[in-house]
This record gives sequence, C-alpha cells and structure tokens, in this order.
Amino acid sequence: MKLLKPAFVHNQDKPIFSIDIHPKEPKFVTGGQGNDSGSVVIWNLEPVLSEKAEMDPKVPKILCQIDNHLSCVNSVRWSMNGQMLASGADDKLIMIWKRFSGSGANFGSAGMAKNIENWKCTSTLRGHNGDVLDLAWSPQDRWLASCSIDNSIIIWDAQSFPTIIATLKGHTGLVKGVTWDPVGKFLATQSDDRSVKIWKTSDWTIQTTITEPFEECGGTTHILRLSWSPDGQYLVSAHAMNGGGPTAQIIERDGWKCDKDFVGHRKAVTCVRFHNSILKRQSQKTNKTQQYCCLAIGSRDRCLSVWMTALQRPLLVIRDLFEDSILDLSWSSDGYILLACSGDGTVACLQFNEDQLGKPLSQDDKNSLYQRMYGKDATVDLSSQAEKEMIIESAELLNTSQEKPRGPPSLIPTFTKETLPIPKPVIIPPVQKEMSESMQSIESSSTTLGATSTPIKPILKQVETRRADGKRRITPMFIPLTDTNTSSNTEMGSSSQPRSQVIIEKNSDLISEVKTSGISTLPTTTSTSVTEPLKLDTRLALRDTPQRAHGSLASMSLMSPAMAPITPKTAVPIVRMNSGKASPLTGGQCVKSIGDFRIQVINDSYKTAFGNLGRVACMNINHQQQMDDRKIWEITVGSAISSFSVCTSYVLVGSMDGSVRFINIKNGRLVMPVLNQASPILLTGFSPNSSLGGSLTERAQLCVWNVDNMKVHMRSSCVDILNGNGYVNMFYITDFGVPFISTSAGSAYSYSPDLQSWMIVNASDSLTRCGLHGSITNIKNMKAYPIATVQYLSHSFQQKSKNPVDASDDAWEAHTKISFAEHQVQLCESVNSPVELKHWYSVLGYYLATYGSEKKVRQVLDELLGPIYSLQSDAEFRSKHKILNIDKHELLREVLTSFRSSTKWQRIYCEYMDQLTEMEEVKSENIKMDQT
Repeated sequence: MKLLKPAFVHNQDKPIFSIDIHPKEPKFVTGGQGNDSGSVVIWNLEPVLSEKAEMDPKVPKILCQIDNHLSCVNSVRWSMNGQMLASGADDKLIMIWKRFSGSGANFGSAGMAKNIENWKCTSTLRGHNGDVLDLAWSPQDRWLASCSIDNSIIIWDAQSFPTIIATLKGHTGLVKGVTWDPVGKFLATQSDDRSVKIWKTSDWTIQTTITEPFEECGGTTHILRLSWSPDGQYLVSAHAMNGGGPTAQIIERDGWKCDKDFVGHRKAVTCVRFHNSILKRQSQKTNKTQQYCCLAIGSRDRCLSVWMTALQRPLLVIRDLFEDSILDLSWSSDGYILLACSGDGTVACLQFNEDQLGKPLSQDDKNSLYQRMYGKDATVDLSSQAEKEMIIESAELLNTSQEKPRGPPSLIPTFTKETLPIPKPVIIPPVQKEMSESMQSIESSSTTLGATSTPIKPILKQVETRRADGKRRITPMFIPLTDTNTSSNTEMGSSSQPRSQVIIEKNSDLISEVKTSGISTLPTTTSTSVTEPLKLDTRLALRDTPQRAHGSLASMSLMSPAMAPITPKTAVPIVRMNSGKASPLTGGQCVKSIGDFRIQVINDSYKTAFGNLGRVACMNINHQQQMDDRKIWEITVGSAISSFSVCTSYVLVGSMDGSVRFINIKNGRLVMPVLNQASPILLTGFSPNSSLGGSLTERAQLCVWNVDNMKVHMRSSCVDILNGNGYVNMFYITDFGVPFISTSAGSAYSYSPDLQSWMIVNASDSLTRCGLHGSITNIKNMKAYPIATVQYLSHSFQQKSKNPVDASDDAWEAHTKISFAEHQVQLCESVNSPVELKHWYSVLGYYLATYGSEKKVRQVLDELLGPIYSLQSDAEFRSKHKILNIDKHELLREVLTSFRSSTKWQRIYCEYMDQLTEMEEVKSENIKMDQT
C-alpha cells in the first residue's frame, strides 16, 4: 500500500467538503469553499499517482475549475456513467454539469488561462429552503437524491431535470447524508435528529426508522455520510455511539438489525464509503473463494480506517492523516485507489493492490449473485413500479414469488362417513311452483356435496302438509346414500337402481320446517309475531339399520350428532316450528329414535281425579325381539310434555309446568331429581358427547347441566338477545358446554360463562355484514365447525339489504376485514373451536398481508412469537404458549404463509421465520434436556 498527499491538490487552506473519483476516467472532483463563492474543481488523477506525471509540465493538474455556486459547495457526485456531475451548495441550489467539446473559460483560477475540459451547467435545481449537504445518484442514474438543512430529501428525475419525483419529509433535524440501496429498493438518510430512516422507492414511504444506536450522540458534525454495501446486505451509518464510545453502526438489511458496529475511533465518525465492487480472494487455509465487501471510515479524530466484512479487525488504521476532520471518501472504479479529503483543505490518496484488497467480481458474477439474492440483474433499471416490485428479499423466496395471488383461505373440511356435509337450506316457493323448484333444490343439493361425490338417489320420503284452505302440499326430500346404502338397497332386490321407499307423513299445520340429512325447507312468510320465541321440537321417522353419523344435521336440531343417522334403517330428524307459546306435543312430534331405542311421548295418556298424566315409553326396535319384549321401560309425567330430546345415554323431557327430567335411556330411571324452570319448556338438547343437556324456557331462561356430574354448567337469560330479534330457530350445545342460539332475524349468539355475557356470532351490524361478505362458507358441521355453521345458517335467514354491498367498491375491505378476522379469532378461542381458530389465523394473515400496515403486522406476529427470554422456563413456558392446545408458533406459521409470496413482506417473513427457527431449536434442546 502507498500513501500519497499531493501538495498541488489543495483549496488554499479552505475546507474541501467533498471528493469523488470519476467512474471511468482518471480524474476526480472536489467541492468546497472558494474565495467569494463555492468551488468545484476537476483534477487529473495521473499526477497524483505518478511522480513523473506530476513533474511533467505537459500533464495538466486541473482539468476544470467551476465557481458558479454563490456559496460553499458541500457535495459533488459523478453520475454512474460519468456523463453528469452534480454539485450541491449552501446557496440552496443543485447544479447539473455536462461536458461539451472544446475547452472552456476559466472563472477565477490564477494558475490557468482556460479550462482543459469544457463543463457547462445544464440544469439548476431549486427546491430546498436551506443548504444542500449531500447528493446521491440512484443505480442506473434514474434519480438524484438531495438532502438539506430544511429537514427534507428531494428525489429528482434525472431523465427530465428539474422534475421532482417526491419530497420526503419525516426527519425533525438537519438531514446530512443520503445513500441508495444498490438494488434500488430503498433509500437511506441520516439526520441530526439522531435517526436513520429507510425509505421505500416503490411509494416513497418510510420502511423503518432506526434510533437506538444514535440516542447517546451528543455533539454534531458538519456531515453524516452513510453508505450501503455493494451487495445490498449492510448499511453503515456515521456518528453512532456504543457504551459511550463513537462507532460506525452496521445495519443489516435482514430485519434492520443493529447488533454490530465498527469501533476504535476516538471521535465521531463523519463519513463512510463502501468499495464499489464485491471483492473475492482465495483462502489459503481452505482453498475456497471468499466473497466480501470493503469500506473506509473517516472521523473527526483525523483518523482513517479500512475494514473488510470478512475480518473482525481493520485492514489498516492511519492516525493523524490530516490536521482537521475527514469529510469525505471515494474509491476508484478499479477498486485500488482511495481518496480522502479534509477540513484542512488537503487530499490524501491510498494505493492498494490485489493482494491487499482482493479481486473485484466480474459483472457476470455480480449479476449471478444479484439473481440469487434478489431475483434481478444488477444492471436492471428500476424505473417502473413492476420492476421495483420484482426484487426478492430472500433467495429461498425466488420460486414462491412467481405464485399467483390467492384469495383468503377457505374453511373446507375433509368429509368422512362420520362428518358428512349438509347442503344449503332451500326456501319453499309458492304452491304452484313448489314441485319443480323442490326438484331443482334436490339437484343443486347433490352438487354441493362436492368431496363426497354422492349420486342422486330416489326420494325415500315426502311430507304432506294440509294448508288452511284445505289444499295439500307434498314436499319431496332427498337423502344422500353411502356405500352401505347401496348394498342395503341391493339386498331389497334392485340391482341397478334402488327402489323408492316413500313414507308420507301428514302435518296439519300451515307452517312447518322439515330437515333431513340432505335438505331443509323453510316458509317464505309466517304469521308469527317476531317478539315471541317460537317453539322448536324434533321428531324422528323410523328407518331400518342404525348407524351413527357425527356432525350431521342433528347438530342443527336439538339432539346430539351421535344420534343423527342418515342411512337406511336409521331415524331422520325433522324439526318443526310452531308459532306462539309452548304447547303440548301432538301427533308425529312424539316419536324419536336412536340406535335400537325408540322413544315415544303420549300426553293425556291417563286421566285421574287429580288431572291427566303423560307417558314416556322406550321401545326396542330390533326386529329379532318378540313384540311383547320390545317395551323396555315406561314412566309417567304429571304435566303435558312440550319438548324432549334423546342421546345415546339419556332422554331429556321438558313439560308445560317448567319441569325438566333426565332419564337413563337404558332403564328409565331418573338420573337426577326433577328440576323446575318456572315456565314452560320450549327447547331441549344434548351436546354431541351426551354429557351436557340444556333447556330454553318460554321466558327465555337458558340452563345447561352436566348430567354425568349432576351439576349446573351454566345458567343465563336470553331476554336481551331475543328482544326484537324474532324467534329462536336453532339451539345447540357443544361438547364444551358452549350454547349457540340463532334467531329468525339472522342474529346468532354464544354464551361465555367466564365473561357471563352473550357473544355475537352473527348480527346485522355493518362490521359483521362487511366481514361476512364473501366469507360465508357452505358448511354444516357443528361438531368441528360450530361458528362457521351457525354463521352460515343464521346468515341465510337475514333479509337482503336494500342497499347491498357494491362488490366493485372494495375500499371498505381494508378497514373491516382485519377487525372482523380478529373478532373471529377471539370467538374461536372463547367457544373452544381449535380447527376454526387455525383457519381464522390463516385468514387474518391473508388480510394483514393484503391490507395491513407494518406496525399492525408486527403486533400480531410478536404476540404469537412470544418473548425469547421466556424460553428458559422450559415446560412452563411451553404450556402457557398455547391457544386451545395449539402452539402459538404453529399459528405463527399459518399467519406467515400469506407473507411468503409477497415481495412487500418478504423481509418481514424472513425475519420472523429466522427467529422462529432459532426459538424452536432452543425449545427442542430444552425438551431433550427435560427428557434426560
């Protein structure tokens, strides 16, 4: 290495504030204070490097001197192609210079009659309200960035000066340094407000603000020239502090982490300049090629240091190089010459060789590196939005970046014989159209089964309803069959197509709802007062072979899914609505079956002097039993029975006097004493696991009991949620004792015993309607998807809005989708629905990636990531770091899935995935230690 201080390069004892080496020719430019104006001088580099050239009078030392600026010049920068020169000064102006043929006039130079090179000002840029302190050309010379003491940064269009692209305001102090990301995605600025800001070039908004390394900085410097590494992975700032000592802070592109810095200078770092090229050298120990970056640091302590990212110590340190602060640095295009200028008006030149610094990567190798790291060529001009967005922040995301945008995750269950889907409810049309449209509904119902591919089978059942005017209405119903069904039908004698076994049930009521495993039909109009609860009850029609079908339509009725068979030889549930108050059961309402048991209710069975008695009987429907042996048990009830439900273990009977009885289905004995609810029982039901049973009274009092433990699980009034919401059309209890109630007005609620409040599942408010817009899923599986099922069913009762949402206007989505998804997440947690919890976290991730801000995104991700230090608590931390027994890190991966293929969020994705991987490695080690 050689150190040269050419005596002929000076500024007459006035400071030289800026220096820059031409990217293609052997010359450099300096800027500083002139006699009565700002001074821009273009120097010949050959006399600096060669003593022979310095002594040769034919070799010019100054190529051009420009004194057009009215005040001190603070920054001079060549464009990347060397065809333009920009200078910024205290006169608030930026001048763009271009070279023309011939020689030019000399404005005030005492040593030359004329300029060797003819440089003329082609554009004067006026936009700042204060001194211009630093300039930077973007990659491919697309833009020029300038910063000023007016606290602003201006982006100029270099293709059409003096057009302003953007004015960036966000700093609260003098902006003293500006530098471009070499791949053109970011711009970095440093200010006296003790911060570094990273700006996105896609929309010129702030990506992040870094303040921690600069909080201790006391005094200030004239300039704060920061620099970006040529591979784009590191940004090094000026004037940071660490432990009371001055440093140059290293800011990593990956998460903008600030955990490393360059130390050793005794006073504030004023300028940093990275070598223009990525360097490489052959390792003597491993014989492998190392790639690294090199940078020079100047300080107010008059010391210059040169560092390599591959070394933990500086390559060299030169102390007392000048008599004043180092103000600027510049590397030559070949990479082996470093120039530094100082406030004492002199310049120093350091000459390196390939053995000392290494060999610069070729342009092809650099392009290859850029392709691996960012998915773009190093020479691509980011002049358009599409080109800016194509930059990838991580090599592992290059493949996923080509994925097509997808919509929000859908809640699609995997159906089995135990979790069969239920098609969409169908509204009964007027009488003259009912038959044709009923058949259409059957056809559409078969298509909704999708995954099950169930073929259309003959109608096995129809309901005949007698209208008030005496006319009859027959409503056919479709029952989907499984493979077992086909075999059963074949045994009956039909080898090619099963024969229809039609059962006709006569109802005298004008208003009825019929539910099967495949079809629901509802009236379009009713005469029921919407202020009164509507009675709901169930009835089972007898079939042949019993078979359980969990999660079927019975979930929608008042019984356990376990007793909702949907194949032949099973009972098909029918829910019937009656307007008005509770009334005794009559006719076909009084029979329900489950497995081999058939429960029958007969009101006014016995007449006594004290009043009429009702009767509940249990029959065994196994055909192998003798007729006399089919009755298993029988009990009497002192009041007319208004509702009853059955499950695999119990029978729940509710009466007009408000009494509630739990009966063992096998022997007919009371499981607990007769309970009194003070008003007639409207609805009864069991949870799927048969351990919980509940009732809803005419006065809207809901009570759920744990039958196994003979304790009340919850008790609450439904008056508030039913007032003005019509009548109850669905009542369901989950295995965890969470009740769901849906009303005819389309509202749905669930109760939280911990909060002692009803939670909104579906409502007519604007937020819920906007959130459900496009999110309703055709799912009816209460066991696995209680919230989705309730929202779908209750949503179908809502009348269409007079002013429906305009699908073409999606401005409201950004403000409602995230809020609604967060509500769904909390609701899933409250009702203990883990499957839906994972789904809505995935949806929340999609909405955050589509509409969210970085602040909001980090709030959600940080909550799921958890504190790193808590990992030391091992098992205790792991138990607390779960939601519904799902590890939060598993939910975090669900959320991050939507960020993976978005270039906007790739840095966030990589940051949290790295932390997640690291934390999971620590947890894995702790688990092994616990096991040991």
